[in-house]
Amino acid sequence: MEIRKSNPTNVAPPVAQYSHVTVIPKDAELVVLSGQIGNDKNGQLPTDIETQFGNALENIKSILESEGVDLKNVFKVNFWFTEKMDRERYLEEWSKFANQTPPATTLAYVSALARPEIKVEIEAWAAK
Repeated sequence: MEIRKSNPTNVAPPVAQYSHVTVIPKDAELVVLSGQIGNDKNGQLPTDIETQFGNALENIKSILESEGVDLKNVFKVNFWFTEKMDRERYLEEWSKFANQTPPATTLAYVSALARPEIKVEIEAWAAK
């Protein structure tokens, strides 16, 4: 199964690390993750958004591994942040996760998430 990610030439290129379009083969099984927050494997939630962001991506990786899904098969990611984070750290963590083939993404700043101490939530969709 091959997921096709592209940036059509008839629109402006992406303004960040994402693909405008992702095409999923018709026989693929969808794997949809609930929004992941930045707690660690022991359930501890750090206070800074950068660590929460890294942990949330790690949680997504772990869940996908448990389902036998490779990160290259992630085709849609939605980010929700309650505050700005260090851009260099964001790009570093996101580049490690997206592995040069970034999926379609949406990033939004919101006033609050499920609890006041949660600063980031990431939802991911993949195919297998």
